[in-house]
Amino acid sequence: MGVIWMNNTIIAFPLIVGILGILLSPMPTFAVSATTMTKPTSGGSLNVVLQPSPVPIVKGTQTNFKVNFDQKGTSTVQPHIDYDVTISNAAGKQLFNAVTLAGQSGPSLHTSDGIITIPYTFQQPGTYTIKVSVFGILFNPINPEFAQFQVNVA
Repeated sequence: MGVIWMNNTIIAFPLIVGILGILLSPMPTFAVSATTMTKPTSGGSLNVVLQPSPVPIVKGTQTNFKVNFDQKGTSTVQPHIDYDVTISNAAGKQLFNAVTLAGQSGPSLHTSDGIITIPYTFQQPGTYTIKVSVFGILFNPINPEFAQFQVNVA
């Protein structure tokens, strides 16, 4: 009977230690922090959350930039935002403008739900600037504010 108990202990102990090691090890957070970027607008009225997909961003593959306009200091989405999104290369040349693409004559577009998705395909690898500008909140014009994000394209 002592031999059976010892064999069970020899098998069970490493199994328990292995399971505890997995459960107690810190979970990597790089996936969330690498794909979701949050910045306040320049005037502090909102937080802008930018989430590119897929990650990594690769030239020649469409990237969808999900943008949430959150109430400042919270993760609550702010509805009814007048906005624009531009993408510029490292030299500062503007490659994309959401208002122009939509064929609008005014300075901004409008989202009723506070969440937008911007599709874009990068043609070259490098560092790019995504600028999200805000012109109005809840149908009230504001002095333009913006949040800028840097993204790397492979």
